[in-house]
Amino acid sequence: MRITRAAVVEVGAWPHPERAALLEGRGAVLAWDVLGDAAPAARVHDVDRAADWLWEAYGDEAAAGVLGDAAGITPAGAWPAGRALAQLAWLEAWWPASGAAGVPALDLSVLRAERAVATSAVEHLLDDEDATGRALAAVPADPVVAGLSDRLAALAEDYGVVLPAPVASRAEFALAAGGDAAGDGTGADGVTVHSGADPVDWALVPAGAVDAAADARWAVVRRGGATFLDVAVPGGPRPGVPLAARFGAVEVALDGTDGLGRRTGRTPVPATVLLLPPAARRLTVYAPGFAPPAAPDRDPDAPSRRAAIIAYARTRPDAPDATLTERLAGRR
Repeated sequence: MRITRAAVVEVGAWPHPERAALLEGRGAVLAWDVLGDAAPAARVHDVDRAADWLWEAYGDEAAAGVLGDAAGITPAGAWPAGRALAQLAWLEAWWPASGAAGVPALDLSVLRAERAVATSAVEHLLDDEDATGRALAAVPADPVVAGLSDRLAALAEDYGVVLPAPVASRAEFALAAGGDAAGDGTGADGVTVHSGADPVDWALVPAGAVDAAADARWAVVRRGGATFLDVAVPGGPRPGVPLAARFGAVEVALDGTDGLGRRTGRTPVPATVLLLPPAARRLTVYAPGFAPPAAPDRDPDAPSRRAAIIAYARTRPDAPDATLTERLAGRR
């Protein structure tokens, strides 16, 4: 792994944010590429603090090279404890649950419980001294999973945290990704003047807020002498996340839900919307308070990168190195 040295010591190639499983330790941040099996990349901003634990990630000789003046290193081997916590952080931030693509939803109680246990295993090197307590406080309920529940209860007792009562597990969610009887699910009761579909930028919505593999559909409709914008996007396993969409200068709240589980919205628009050139007819779905409605993602690599992540996620429930959260995906 190549090392570059400036204000920050950088080890290896930093993965794209959608592929980066992160662990923030004292003096350094590590990033595993979820689509690769290599050692983590690192950004070391405080060599003295990172010296206490970097050997756990890379081995003694390689860590000495990072902390010294080596131009490159060969890591000694895997670091399961750190990798597990980073993977769980990635699952919560980026897991592409999709009925359309066959990616099952994760059980948040299992994920948060497993993350609390994984945090405790490496808390000695984390930048946040209260990381385990915070992770325990984020557990929504005892997941009632053999082994995990016992470890969680013992950890909560050690930290003086009272866990919420167990809740019934939910069944695997399913989404209908196709259209309705009208064809595209929008403009069914008017004259559709323009319509289209745009992918949802994963960076603008929390994981699970929408189906990660399905497009958002829009239609400009003439109805009763007025013009409306109709929007529909397949929902995900987190239906409570507020969503909105922007089309040109028009904003619409996606505060409805149709019979197919899609998040929907309708708003009146000026007739000038009918005159928008094709290049301006782009829909941006976002979660207010989570991310601003940035311009539509024009990254040419995004479709292939996200397709690869979805393909990876489909394999994870049966992968030999899967976390418990991944193994139980869609099965509770």
